[in-house]
Amino acid sequence: MSTAYRLGPHWSGYIGIKKLIIFGDTYSYIGYHARAPPPSSSHPLGVPFPGTPVTESGRPNWVGHLITSYPHGQSNMLVYDYAVRGDTVPGVAKQVTQQFLPTVGRKPAWAAWSSWDSLFVTWIGTDDCRLMYTNERSELKPIVSYLFAAQEQLYATGARNFMLIDVPPIQRSPIGPTDGSDGSVRFRMWNEELRAGMATFTAIHPDCTVLLFSAWDVFNRVLDNPVAYGFNAQDIRVLGGSFWFDHIHPTSKFHDILACEIARFLTGLPPQYT
Repeated sequence: MSTAYRLGPHWSGYIGIKKLIIFGDTYSYIGYHARAPPPSSSHPLGVPFPGTPVTESGRPNWVGHLITSYPHGQSNMLVYDYAVRGDTVPGVAKQVTQQFLPTVGRKPAWAAWSSWDSLFVTWIGTDDCRLMYTNERSELKPIVSYLFAAQEQLYATGARNFMLIDVPPIQRSPIGPTDGSDGSVRFRMWNEELRAGMATFTAIHPDCTVLLFSAWDVFNRVLDNPVAYGFNAQDIRVLGGSFWFDHIHPTSKFHDILACEIARFLTGLPPQYT
């Protein structure tokens, strides 16, 4: 389930978040990059809305849905989304070091941000799991450690509010096993190691807000009862159906549900500063 490991002194509540700084893979990709014009009130994504997400043409992913449908009473949230299609943890490290740190990470006048008004979101791991050679935890642990090394770099720039998102149940996607075997082992193991890494990161940094949003739980909840969420029951494993846009990416309709759940989670976390 989604968990707040700690609400730190820089957490101003969801309503206080003015900058959303995102790293990750295709699930969060909108086509923004550091050479693009910076986000503005008229173009909060830095690219024409909804960017180029991997959903139906012209339809937003969770990022676009979040800032338009679930802004919690504000409409001036700016998004710096460095996610890259198909990236893995080493790709996120490059997003941090090559895209964010030399630009927005320097807190220039055109992209000023503070520890109080910014939430750093990282959603990665699906392709790392798919590219594993084995189901051994020893193969996965160094990858997760690398992910938290990138979080340390963000911390060094002044980031204090962190939200990581776990991997969804890809074994339930159109590419999941159809022979009755359990294909969830490495995805479950990733999420376990992610939680362990977050607990350690929280203990090391008592001045941080550290949040886990569970995509695993939201995907499973909807796939377990698709009709209740407006999806066709026969589509839960169908590529190009009402739920799955392609082999592992959900439709914009599901991204909308995901954004709603993220907003609900964040709204329930009270401000900590005075």
